[in-house]
Amino acid sequence: MFRLPIATLLTLCALIFPAQAETPRDTLVKVSRDFIIPRYETLAQAAKVQQTAWEAFCGTPKAEAVASLQEAYQKAADAWAGIEFVLYGPISIDFRFERMAHWPERQNTVNRALANLLSRSGTDDLSPERFSQASAAAQGLTAVERLLFEKDAAKAFTDGSDTAKRRCAVGSAIARGLATTSAQVLDEWRRPDGALAKIENGDAGVIEDAATRFATDYSGLFDIIDDQKLGVPMGKKPDDARPMLAEGWRSNRSMRAIAVNLEAGEAMGKLLVDPNTDEGASLLYALRTPRTMAATLGQIDIGKIAADPKTRAQIVLLRDAIHSLREVAGNTVPSALGVTIGFSSRDGD
Repeated sequence: MFRLPIATLLTLCALIFPAQAETPRDTLVKVSRDFIIPRYETLAQAAKVQQTAWEAFCGTPKAEAVASLQEAYQKAADAWAGIEFVLYGPISIDFRFERMAHWPERQNTVNRALANLLSRSGTDDLSPERFSQASAAAQGLTAVERLLFEKDAAKAFTDGSDTAKRRCAVGSAIARGLATTSAQVLDEWRRPDGALAKIENGDAGVIEDAATRFATDYSGLFDIIDDQKLGVPMGKKPDDARPMLAEGWRSNRSMRAIAVNLEAGEAMGKLLVDPNTDEGASLLYALRTPRTMAATLGQIDIGKIAADPKTRAQIVLLRDAIHSLREVAGNTVPSALGVTIGFSSRDGD
């Protein structure tokens, strides 16, 4: 009996039964399952590790152990940078986004809210129920950074005073809140009636709304890197540079955060736009240059580099690459999802 080779049969099947084009719903489900949920899993785990580190430290505070808190913070902040730009879903409920990281900070909000907490005594106001009602500016990673990376932070935690004990209790309360919020968001994505299920089972209106918001969030990532994370600390010229307005400047992670943002942008971009299409190839090409530049620059202080005429060009070139990427993303992703997006509230304009 004559038999066709398997490769030939597969080719004939592909011609007779061509694969169906991926729908926007398919894309949204894929992004949710393969990017958003795994990223929140990483965040929830890192936040829990940070909480455990604070609890152990505050039990027997030692100056040399502050480094372990700083390391846990860096890992939690990295995990947040890998998902922070996705505002769609349960993160937008009950000011959760603001309670994860209050940045950009305006009018010294974080310092004022944190100082208010530290000025009190006892721990009654730090119970989960009461602390969740405190200012969002004092509840997130931005506040943790203040506690851990201020001058003489180790001494402030370990001098045995009531002030030091209160400081430790506040840090522990923040870490607990971050772990709780991260776990809640993850659960509300994964449970049977959660955000993923709503996309899987939603009608055309739900899909269009989700697609629009995914596209807006994705483009918003490059908006905020361009305008806020680079533009604000850079200023228009070297004399206008404002190093202390850079994200995470105390912990020396202003460029590190951008590098993680761009890695996340590439990972999500590959799911939003087929890399095998011209549009997908264009997006990945536009991502390649700023990713390489951010990785090469490493853990620099954006403001200080921008303030020095001899080194400012490095940041200018990175911002130019981000600006180009911003335009490419704004054209390719909405088109791939079949939606139109308008003004982003996070673009800094």
